Amino acid sequence: MEKWTELRTAYKLAKLGTLSATAQAIGVHRSTVMRHIDALEESLGIVLFQRNDKGYLPTEAGLEIMRLGEVTDNQFNNLSDRLQSREKPLQGTLTITMVNEVASVLMPTINQYQAQHPGMRMNIIGDLRNFKLEYGEADIAIRGGPKPETPDNIVLPLTTVEIVLCAHKSYIKKHGHPAKANLQKHRFIALNERPIHLPWNDWIYSNVDEERIILTTSATQILSHALFSGIGIGGMPKTLVTANRELVEIPVGEDWKLSLWTLVHRDMINMPKIRTFIDLLKQQTDWEINPL
Repeated sequence: MEKWTELRTAYKLAKLGTLSATAQAIGVHRSTVMRHIDALEESLGIVLFQRNDKGYLPTEAGLEIMRLGEVTDNQFNNLSDRLQSREKPLQGTLTITMVNEVASVLMPTINQYQAQHPGMRMNIIGDLRNFKLEYGEADIAIRGGPKPETPDNIVLPLTTVEIVLCAHKSYIKKHGHPAKANLQKHRFIALNERPIHLPWNDWIYSNVDEERIILTTSATQILSHALFSGIGIGGMPKTLVTANRELVEIPVGEDWKLSLWTLVHRDMINMPKIRTFIDLLKQQTDWEINPL
């Protein structure tokens, strides 16, 4: 239906309430306003306004037209700013929070992002804490585990990471080759908390005697340093273990999969610096982004 002009007139009339105010707002004669409303009502086959001596009161259908018109009007008013922002080179800082072990998943996208937008700096926060996007503590959060239930954030699937236990060759040279049958004779490293979304960490606490867990920490980066220093057995993404000749996988008959999610606050996703990064990341997945 080609009635954009009439829809705009109906929106203004529903908002302003009188023919005179509407005519003045859109720069036409009162009779033109009446003609637009009559034509639209005839086209839709429904009454949009109740006429009385005080003006025009929108019916339920008229209120629906007003809501549609308000959204459309706002979109057109913001269109110029959005188009101009797309033409300007991106500059500033993009802050992403993630745990250290999944950084390798993001690095190809970060590399491509900065190649296309050299004015953008990246601030990566490697921390287990859930930073509050609504307070601007980060622009994007990468979180693992079950799908986050956060009504103010848009949650997008990123990938699934397989986690395995492994040891450095220097550890094996000193303590022997670990196997499922002799694990109680070996040394382990783990996080000092037991987050529900890290089942391999919980497995260590549930299957290894406490005295065999010889190093605990709150920082995953320290765990990585301990693992590569040959201090003990710990969990690592299988892709990293496979790619590093110094690491040896220790099969224990478990299948640990960690789902990764990308979180963006719904009020921020259309910021050019954020949307551009999300669109690049989307190319690696089957996301369907439709936040509006």
